Amino acid sequence: MTDPPQGAGTPPARRHARPAPPPGDAWLRDPSPATLASVTIGIVVVVLVGTLSFFAMPRRPDLPPPIGSEAILASPGNSTPAADVSTESYSPAPVSLSTRAALPTRRPAPPRRTTPAARPPAPKPTASRTTPPAPRPGELTPLPASRESSLRSRSGGPETFVDFVNARSGTVVVYWLDYGGQRQRYAVLRPGQTHHQQTYVGHPWVVTDDRGRALVCFEPASETLRAVVR
Repeated sequence: MTDPPQGAGTPPARRHARPAPPPGDAWLRDPSPATLASVTIGIVVVVLVGTLSFFAMPRRPDLPPPIGSEAILASPGNSTPAADVSTESYSPAPVSLSTRAALPTRRPAPPRRTTPAARPPAPKPTASRTTPPAPRPGELTPLPASRESSLRSRSGGPETFVDFVNARSGTVVVYWLDYGGQRQRYAVLRPGQTHHQQTYVGHPWVVTDDRGRALVCFEPASETLRAVVR
């Protein structure tokens, strides 16, 4: 009886099989095109949702412009109590980005054209119709104020002087009547004042009140005389 060959009665050695990968990690080691597309779409959706939610959040409304020299609070952390801050404003109400598109735009109404009322013409000063008193010695003969429209300066006369005297209770104005008969102001006399004026024979003068109403006219003489306004 022979011995069995060495190792004939020993069962064959078993080979250990590699453990199967977990079912959840298979797509990571061998991702399919459909899996990659799903992951890409998911990432894009998450980014879009985050972006839209950021812009949809209501932002802090714009602060109205200050009125005059008053200050506007820029943050709630200011030390000024909230009860002391005026809430009145003459600027438009602040609008946020989320509601700005929904507000209707109003066009300003065209301004109305108003026809200015016609002003009545200012009345022209009328000459005094009173007859000047008779002159005294050393005075020029006063002429009626109505003569002003017919008086004009003439050249060629000798030089002379006139002393204008305001004997009235109000202010008077002394005018020279030029070669076209237009008034040229030379002096303003208060009550009791006198004005020594150089002139020429043939150059008429008119004296008016402070409103331009003619009182009296004078024509210089070859000698120096007084033109008294009474």
